[in-house]
Amino acid sequence: MDVQLYITGTPLGNLEDMTYRAVETLKTVDVILCEDTRTTRKLTNHFGIDTPLRAYHDFNKEESEDRIIEEMHEGRTFALVSDAGMPVVSDPGFELVARMQEEGLEYVVIPSGSAFTLALVASGIPSYEFTYFGFLPKTGSKRKKKLKEIMAHELTSVLYESPHKVKDTLGVIADIDGERMISISREITKKFEQHVRRPASEMLGLLDGEIPLKGEFVIVIEGAEPESVHFDIPAAEHVEALIKEGLTPKQAIKKVAEVRGLKKQDVYDEFHETKK
Repeated sequence: MDVQLYITGTPLGNLEDMTYRAVETLKTVDVILCEDTRTTRKLTNHFGIDTPLRAYHDFNKEESEDRIIEEMHEGRTFALVSDAGMPVVSDPGFELVARMQEEGLEYVVIPSGSAFTLALVASGIPSYEFTYFGFLPKTGSKRKKKLKEIMAHELTSVLYESPHKVKDTLGVIADIDGERMISISREITKKFEQHVRRPASEMLGLLDGEIPLKGEFVIVIEGAEPESVHFDIPAAEHVEALIKEGLTPKQAIKKVAEVRGLKKQDVYDEFHETKK
């Protein structure tokens, strides 16, 4: 069966990172699906691509999906791009891929870099195992709760942050563990690309000085030491965090009791009390 969708990576910033295969694909498909037609038009103009653009983003993806699938069955071909980097990662698209799987339609992936992988490579922080958290929740209480979970995580953590929120985020991180090693990357692949690695409390003092508050930020956080994991949160939240990491409730309760020197029954009771 012919391919109906090409999930096409684009440059993060430097247009010279565009691959020959990506350029040829965007020239030959019938329609390019993109987050912002204005942003993608700059890319297509640079490479002399005159393929029609169609908006596909979080606000119209549901209503657009049926039409796209119908056109695919009629033989039209599409490329899916994001404003920068790989589509689908922290962007809409997985829903369309899932629908295509259900419909028996074919797709391929044309790769490019993602900001979080480049930042991880440049961080100098262990990268054998890591967890990508994407963007934090927007509201203050949910953001702080998520950061506490991330800071208690034993693996290296990677997340995205905007320039106007990065100081607040680093402040919460430093309050939780000012000695934790942090790497900040900004303007990746662009003229003023920057990577800085420091303890959290020291990093906070560099923001809006050595580290300008411009461009999108990627924060890489060193994993928590096993013996100190989750001690700044209640035992019930500690159990919840371990369950999210893949443990069963029974395993998580046993581990929390062991590392905190508590009775399993006490941890069990506290955990299940929060579920009522």
